[in-house]
Amino acid sequence: MSIKQKITVGFGLLVAALLLLFSLYIFQTYESYRRSQMRMRLQRRALSAQLFLQNRQEFLRYNYLTLPEQHESLVNAQNRRIYSSSGPDDYRITPARLAEARQQEVYFTYDSPLWEDPKEGMALSFRINGDQYVAVVTAYDLAGRQTSRNLRLILILGNILSLVVIALVGFLFARRAMRPFDQLISQLDSATVNDFSFRLSEGSPSDEAGYLAASFNQLLAHLQELAVSQENFVAYASHEIRTPLTVVKGMLETSLAYDQSLPAARQSIDQALSRLEGAIELANALLQLAEVEGLKAMQLQEDINVVDTILDTVAYVSEKYPSLTIEVQLTDEFTEQSSTVRVIGNATLLRTALINIADNAGKYSSFQPVDIRVRYETGWIVIDITDRGIGIPEAQLTDVFLPMMRAENVGRIQGFGLGLTLARKIVDLHQGYLLLHSVPTRGTTVSLRLPARPLWP
Repeated sequence: MSIKQKITVGFGLLVAALLLLFSLYIFQTYESYRRSQMRMRLQRRALSAQLFLQNRQEFLRYNYLTLPEQHESLVNAQNRRIYSSSGPDDYRITPARLAEARQQEVYFTYDSPLWEDPKEGMALSFRINGDQYVAVVTAYDLAGRQTSRNLRLILILGNILSLVVIALVGFLFARRAMRPFDQLISQLDSATVNDFSFRLSEGSPSDEAGYLAASFNQLLAHLQELAVSQENFVAYASHEIRTPLTVVKGMLETSLAYDQSLPAARQSIDQALSRLEGAIELANALLQLAEVEGLKAMQLQEDINVVDTILDTVAYVSEKYPSLTIEVQLTDEFTEQSSTVRVIGNATLLRTALINIADNAGKYSSFQPVDIRVRYETGWIVIDITDRGIGIPEAQLTDVFLPMMRAENVGRIQGFGLGLTLARKIVDLHQGYLLLHSVPTRGTTVSLRLPARPLWP
């Protein structure tokens, strides 16, 4: 069912329910009025029986109009009927009804074989000369019942006609309201799968269709950026992997053709292995990046000991670069709060992010000392890693987070441009932030801001 049909049906059902409730209210109000009028008429007929017993001459001179199917009965204290008028006597007076009438006035209805609708009656008691009598009057409200049937028919036909009109108006209204969305669908049908330059006509920015088109265009622009980035990434990765493999192939072929001695062959093999190690390292980095992109934050639910993770990072980087000095400083605020807060995530992934950042800090500073400072800010644990290296040009502080993108001043320093990309994705998974502050020729500070959660929930 389309949205237009849902709007039409929903609007029609809502109005139908309101019409039905309103019609029921009108009908029930009239029925209540009809019953009250009929009860009053029956009461008057029953009270006239008292006049009949007290003064028959006066009763005969009284201008007395009967109701349709009216019948009157008078019963004495011994439950004997002492008077019965003409007219259909189709109600059986029971002792229980008489006993009830002697206590209070009774209005009742009963089924008659001659009429589709129930007949109505009134029973009430009165005293004359110390004797108690009960008058029972029954009649059929012919005019009231006919009016009730006519009203019911009018309400039914009126509701049906109103629903037809409302359905038509609702459909036209829904079609007009959904016209901007139909135009968007028509534009989308004309788009091709790989055309990320396609944009929707936004129309009026004040309605939902315009807002949807603008949001969709923003998504397309983002997808276009991702597509371009992916193309560059694939091209660069292919080049970076293909180049060492080509070099290795050339080295081995040259060695096979020209190396006549074992030392020369060993030298060629060592060079080939060095190139292969670089290719393997790049492939591992790409695989690790792909694995991280496939994770979700809800999958990282373990407690992380931040200090132990930092010490593991320092040990790993120091083993890789023995000449590199790394100093770790824990601020007083962090030391005080470390027993009451924790970081939720994955220690292995966080260690990977720290290793990539510390590795860059040592590599791009010619292995000058690197400082790691851990501090606490309200709701956050912040890890600052500062080097004294070549820095990053201000115009490229954002670009270095893209895959395979490196700053223009790296020179001949080896690298793949994946370290900061991987680190940021890992920090994002931990619902944190990774910030860069860098001054060319003076150094770079990378800050990891991780949410600090209470140790006890």
